[in-house]
Parts: sequence; C-alpha cells; structure tokens
Amino acid sequence: MQEGRQIVAYFDFDGTLSDRDTLVPFLIYAVGIWRFLCCVPSLLPIVVRYGLRLINNEQAKQLTLQRVIAGMKSYVLEQKAKNFALTRLNKYLKPVVYSKLEWHREHGHTLILVSANLGVYLRYWARLHKLDYVIATELDINERNRITGRLQTRNCYGKEKVTRIKQFLADNHLSFSYSYAYGNSAGDYALFAYSNEPFYVSGDSVEHWSRRQ
Repeated sequence: MQEGRQIVAYFDFDGTLSDRDTLVPFLIYAVGIWRFLCCVPSLLPIVVRYGLRLINNEQAKQLTLQRVIAGMKSYVLEQKAKNFALTRLNKYLKPVVYSKLEWHREHGHTLILVSANLGVYLRYWARLHKLDYVIATELDINERNRITGRLQTRNCYGKEKVTRIKQFLADNHLSFSYSYAYGNSAGDYALFAYSNEPFYVSGDSVEHWSRRQ
C-alpha cells in the first residue's frame, strides 16, 4: 500500500451521502408505481409493528422485500438496480458530504461504502463514483434465479456494520493505519466507536462526533 492507501474512509449512504432513505424509491422504480401502490395495504401492518417495536429493522426490511420484489427474476432486478443507480441516485446526493468523499479520494484514501441498504444498486453507484468497496445488505436468490425477498446477509446496521467490516478486511487481507467514518444515525454509532475520526452528518452539516458527546 502507498501511504495514502493506508487510510480508509467509511461512508454510510442513506441520510449521510443522500438526503433520504433510498430503499422505497428503489422499490418503486423496480416494480413500478402502480404495483407498489397495490402492495401498500400489506405494508401498513409492517410499518405499525415496526413503529410499536414489535419487530426490528431487519425483520421489517425482509417483510417489505418479500411483499414487493419476491419472485422477480434476478437479472431483471439487477438491470433495474443499475439504471436506478446511474440515473436516480445522484439527484439525492448532499453536495457538502459528497465533497468530503471527493477530498478523501483526492488524497488517495481507500473509500468504503457501508450501508444497511441494498448492495444490488449501491455497487453500481459506488463504481460510478470510484469507491473501492461496498459492504451492504444482500438479497437472497434461489436456484431458479429469482429473488426470494429474504436477506442473504444480516442487515448491515449498527454493530453489524463493524462485524462486516472486520470480516471483509480479514477476507481480503486488508489493513489500515487510520480511519474516518461518516454517518447520520444510531445505526452508525458502532462505526463511530470503531473509527479514529468519526463525523456526524445532520442535514447539510458535518460535525466531528466528539463535539456532540
């Protein structure tokens, strides 16, 4: 590794690099607005149960995916994901936070996207913007190459982000001498604790996490 490459910057996506959660916009794009609206009655109980904390975010996500995209051919979803990433996601970016990503890229730092959202479309976005790696939530595909709606991995949220990072680094024989992290929610607190320089994103504001303690 060159000196700059010994430094890594971890970026959350939804609410950090983007100004919104991108899962619902992706699902609408993938199946079409009318089909998605047909799914809404079956999604409302999930929202209620999650709001009452009867299910966690991983369960809520999996139930949502099962109702909206289960049964889709994987190559169809893959193409939808690519188009969504290349034509829609840039509209949601926060310029202030994206400028931080550009700064790290210009300094030769390794860029890793770490998100609870779906890798199926985040990988295309990351490739477009020259990030090095993506650690995200992955979809299960059955032997008939159809989306089951289940998750192939754990939801990449909270402590799971750090678990996945450690496993990824070990599997790929990577190590870094210094790390930055950018996030916007409780789902990033474990990542903040894991990194040397954590930054909290609130709207268009980027503040060092130590100032909020």
